[in-house]
Amino acid sequence: MLKNPTQTRKPLIAAIIPVYNEELNVGGFLDILHATAVLDEVILVDDGSSDGTVGILKQAASIDRRFRLVQHEKNRGKGQAIFSGWAAANAPILLLLDADLKNLTPAHIEALLEPVIKHRADMTIGLFRHGHFGTDISHRLTPYLTGQRGLRAELLKYISHEAAAGYGFEIALTVAARQHNYRTRVVALKGVWHTPSEYRSERGFWGGALWKLRMYGQIMRAWYIATRERYPKAKAFFSDIGKL
Repeated sequence: MLKNPTQTRKPLIAAIIPVYNEELNVGGFLDILHATAVLDEVILVDDGSSDGTVGILKQAASIDRRFRLVQHEKNRGKGQAIFSGWAAANAPILLLLDADLKNLTPAHIEALLEPVIKHRADMTIGLFRHGHFGTDISHRLTPYLTGQRGLRAELLKYISHEAAAGYGFEIALTVAARQHNYRTRVVALKGVWHTPSEYRSERGFWGGALWKLRMYGQIMRAWYIATRERYPKAKAFFSDIGKL
């Protein structure tokens, strides 16, 4: 039976997954990616893990030909991990996800990608709803920090690599999307959550709290770098802070 000549094939889609020391969380997450048929490529980027993460990623890549592993010899930060994954991908549409998500399903992934596939949005922002009180509140207060995105790959070329360093990637991505008038749509990820940093067992409470404080410092720095040409007063403020 001939296909309808007006029917166009779905564009290639690549998932880019930065991973760092997620031995305890990544296994179930990878099972969901295996079960998601809409993905054509899955680029797993190990960012210098020191636990058993790499072995789990290699096993996943050995059983699904869509999966490829990119390794950093040392930890280079989430932003660089995503850029490394993008360099290894061939698809015009990207899916970005954190590797420690709980209760994620293929339906959530498809919901994130559908508006981009159907040209109703250039980027989607996935926000947690009704999963875990702490992460629900965090996404309501700071939705622009979510790592769950579907987007046209070309947007990454507009991102400041300086701003995206460390944990500044989401801020740099959000600013680039606004500066280039990308159409953005919010997608509710009902039931999805991840463990807040201060409750992760490998960090301990205070270690997690210090990690979060450092993360927010990098986020503020990223906002300044990404927007300094548009906000000269902010540039002056951060310059004065640097002299103290």
